[in-house]
Amino acid sequence: MPAYNYTTLDDPLQTDFMTQANGINNAGQIVGQYHNSSGYHGFLYSAGTYTPIDDPLATISTVAYDINDAGEIVGFYASNATHGFLYDPTKSVNPFTTLDFPGANTTTPTKINASGQVVGLIFDSVGSGEHGFLYRDHLFSAIDAPQATTGTAVGGINASGQIVGSYHTATETNGFLFNPSTGSYTPLIDPVARFTFAEDINDAGQIVGSFREANGHEHGFLYSGGTYTTFDVPNSTLTHAFGINNAGQIVGRYTNASGQHGFLLTIAPNPPPPTGTTADMILRASNSSLSAGQYEIYDIGNNSLLAANQLGQVGTDWQFVTLGGFFGSDTTDMLLRNGNTGGFEVYDISNNLITNAAFLGTVGLNWQVMGFGNFSSSGETDMILRNAGTGGVEVYDISNNRLTGANFMGTVGLNWQFSGVGNFSSQGESDMLLRNSNNGGLEVYDIANNQITNAAFIGTIGVDWQFSGVGNFSGMPGETDLLLRNSRTGALEVYDIANNQLTGAAFIGTVGLDWQFAGIAPIHAAGASDLVLRNVTTGAFEVYDIAGNQLVGAASLGQVGLDWQLGGYAADPPTLPGAFADVSNDQLVQAMAGLGGGSGEADGLNVVADTAQQQLLTMPLQG
Repeated sequence: MPAYNYTTLDDPLQTDFMTQANGINNAGQIVGQYHNSSGYHGFLYSAGTYTPIDDPLATISTVAYDINDAGEIVGFYASNATHGFLYDPTKSVNPFTTLDFPGANTTTPTKINASGQVVGLIFDSVGSGEHGFLYRDHLFSAIDAPQATTGTAVGGINASGQIVGSYHTATETNGFLFNPSTGSYTPLIDPVARFTFAEDINDAGQIVGSFREANGHEHGFLYSGGTYTTFDVPNSTLTHAFGINNAGQIVGRYTNASGQHGFLLTIAPNPPPPTGTTADMILRASNSSLSAGQYEIYDIGNNSLLAANQLGQVGTDWQFVTLGGFFGSDTTDMLLRNGNTGGFEVYDISNNLITNAAFLGTVGLNWQVMGFGNFSSSGETDMILRNAGTGGVEVYDISNNRLTGANFMGTVGLNWQFSGVGNFSSQGESDMLLRNSNNGGLEVYDIANNQITNAAFIGTIGVDWQFSGVGNFSGMPGETDLLLRNSRTGALEVYDIANNQLTGAAFIGTVGLDWQFAGIAPIHAAGASDLVLRNVTTGAFEVYDIAGNQLVGAASLGQVGLDWQLGGYAADPPTLPGAFADVSNDQLVQAMAGLGGGSGEADGLNVVADTAQQQLLTMPLQG
């Protein structure tokens, strides 16, 4: 997991442990304030040395809030009123310039970017409350978030002019991201927060601040790549972040038993997967967990957990859907869906880090995810949705985090339920397997170029045998075979499939029913299709190595609390499409088993595209 390296900052001139770090530039210079018997004073911390900063007009206090790469410093000083200041180190005479918003009682600059643009907050003289401001080209302009009813505070600005801050209502405080070029405000709400305060943004769009829980506890957060990461200085009772530079170094304050201190946080990124990694596993903290919405990635190889790292935190209304190659060649990109709106969001994962996030669009919740595969025949990870009311099936092509095409493939009776995706035709395709819930019949539908090209009935399976997963259990190149499990005895059976026919079957053993299916992945070696089970009582994971339709090994992968839910598995490094994956959605896997006779294809399947079918996904206006 990332290494969080904290350095405590206590100005040597403070006398009562009251130091706070507010801003940091790309050279690592830090500004803030300390307190002693004469009041509050600003400081500059550079190359290990603290230098006091006091505006010459201050009679009560001076606070330094930020410093840019040119060494310009902004903050405020108090005399008969509170005034902003801009300190220019290139001026040998009168380096301090007072900044006062016209008509304001108080002016507090909080950040300055590389272009000298200054943001902050004011209280005006007419009693209308707190407002943000932007100062550029010697002109002030007010900033008020449209969601605000009782005030707006602006915390930071980056080189692109993106602005972050917080807005207040009668009942809550939330962060926001403001883009002046478009005039758009985006709320920033930490998923575990009662109140969220956004304080700064760097040129990469990483945002820091703090959030407060309902119990009053305050924690720092980093918002990066679409996810929130909580951090707390060890042994602190409060952590609040105020600044971040382009290197990702974070400054702020924390409180412990001895008082208030500044801190510098340097986060070393997650290390890449260690040598020997063949699969990744994603876990998510359940909504009832203290870490609700937190995601972790586990690197696995040679039947062992090799490393574990945090990925970040996402709102609890977003649920895991699958892993796939939605951007570039990696197979470990994560797709989530909002349980309230039906929106889809992709999180690109590379080298154990979330590197990007992209919104794909929104689909009505009556359209349920069936499965994923290379349906377009373009080497992508595409998505099939099914209408829960009509049985209509729609495929959506996904490439480089964008929807690139869509096609309605037909309607299937609701008594035919999705069971899996694989290369059943032996044509290198992503074919779809359906099962009749009434009689257990299995039907394969060959899919190429987003169209159903053929259908084949392959047999009937008794309802006491349940579908577990698909993989290449036989070891025959390119095959996708079925793994079934008896719901009464725990027995496991493999069925080989080639050219849309069953070509073999093998009983591979029995496992207690307290061990439930978790996934199919290359756990013991690259290219393998091994079975992972999880104990429903203890949370322990066990892998069963499968080769040549036989169990050839077994190993414990360790134990994780049951408040951590399994997301899914992906091959790492990525393999060719179809070479590995149980690409079905675990939540939609239907109970299957006991192969027997029978015939007949899926009731009412219309393989002719309905050209009048409307587009289901609402495309985002901008990527």
